[in-house]
Amino acid sequence: MNRVLFFLSLLLIFSQMLGCSKSPQPEPSTEKPKYQFRHDGVLDIIAKDGSIKTNYQIEIVVEQEEVMRGLKNRESMAENQAMLFVFPKVEYYDFWMQDTYLPLDMLFISADETVFQIIENAKPFSEDRIKAEQPNSYVLEIIAGSAKKYNIQVGDKIKWKRNP
Repeated sequence: MNRVLFFLSLLLIFSQMLGCSKSPQPEPSTEKPKYQFRHDGVLDIIAKDGSIKTNYQIEIVVEQEEVMRGLKNRESMAENQAMLFVFPKVEYYDFWMQDTYLPLDMLFISADETVFQIIENAKPFSEDRIKAEQPNSYVLEIIAGSAKKYNIQVGDKIKWKRNP
């Protein structure tokens, strides 16, 4: 009888050990999310004489969460793509390049859609504040070197529209 109880005890212990084994849990991901360009509209840069200097496919950013994310963690952007920040009211909106992989040119734009300040070649990953010289309604981020390449100047205008 003692042998039977001993074997039953062993059987119970082994079954509990097998039943309690953990299946391997996946490791939490340390990768940053990857964001794809979202083609929301088009934008033209217009010279003072009315000629179009260049145009862009734009991702339009309005919501606070999108504004805070901006181009962070983006590894690439085509030369004809840009991000247009559209703000709810005219104010001083500052920027920085934290977690931004791409060097950028930034165009600060007034409510009447006139470029009033151009920051060329903002450094990736910099936490230095990029301050607007006056209240603005828009900021356009483009690939670094584009402002020079297309001769974008203070006083140029933008004209943009959302895709239907």
